[in-house]
Amino acid sequence: MPELHDLLLPFDFSPSSKRALAYGADLLRRTDARLHLMYVQEVPQGPFQGASRSPMPTYKLQEEFEERCQELLASHDLSTSDDRLTFNAERADAVAPALVRYAESKHIDMIAMGTHGRRGVERAFYGSVAEETLRTAPAPVLTVKSSDNGATSPSVERIVAPVDFSDPSRGALRQAGRLATIYETPLKLMHVVETPDTPSVYGPESPTVTSHKTKEKAEAALEDWGSNLTTTDRTVSYVVHRGKPAPSILRGAPNETDLIVMATRGLRGVRRAVLGSVTEEVLREATGPVLAARDFSASD
Repeated sequence: MPELHDLLLPFDFSPSSKRALAYGADLLRRTDARLHLMYVQEVPQGPFQGASRSPMPTYKLQEEFEERCQELLASHDLSTSDDRLTFNAERADAVAPALVRYAESKHIDMIAMGTHGRRGVERAFYGSVAEETLRTAPAPVLTVKSSDNGATSPSVERIVAPVDFSDPSRGALRQAGRLATIYETPLKLMHVVETPDTPSVYGPESPTVTSHKTKEKAEAALEDWGSNLTTTDRTVSYVVHRGKPAPSILRGAPNETDLIVMATRGLRGVRRAVLGSVTEEVLREATGPVLAARDFSASD
């Protein structure tokens, strides 16, 4: 099972990134990992960008970033002088590519970051740094939203792992097992049997019978997949739902203390626009944190 050695935490002092910092600090207490705190000042380039005053020197940007982090780190019993902490501040024309470049150069094992969960027109216009990072990152990405009540607790009381029996979900399941060990929490494996939209002319019983048989087979397969995860210090449970994947997953992990761990293929361009992504829908709507592990064998 892969170890957690280096954790990258993009930080912009927003409420969601402060909550992500709480999860990062908690992981430091639970593991021997190093925490890389990174601030990217976005400076768009191009012929339509107006002239601006000379930017602050990079070393000054770095110093200011570390100074601003001091009080927040102290609230988590951490210090800027801690040798397990690394700080990096830089300028880039786009945030997500800068994060990915850093993650690749430092062999990062996991990225933890805040997300605003924008929807509708606002999301279409601004996009999402978290979602762009998720599609291109060389490591699993843990996304965290700010809490409605302002809470910053990093509490994880259960790991929920959706499984669709694909190779990518097998890889995500390994990540779920690792986190269940780190957090010492129960692990729930979930599979969703999609309910077919069957014309009424086929009769009311046919899809019900078929779906029931499929559910039984899925339950047996799910337990087989989880057999290697069962240990004396970890509780593993299994559940099969019928319905649409994303809403079913969200109903199975309704609490802020539920950490969802699932696979994503990282599709881009036209294929992504047409196919959509269950993972990204879950990421936007989930109450608690979501860890998305991209499938590196999938074609972009």
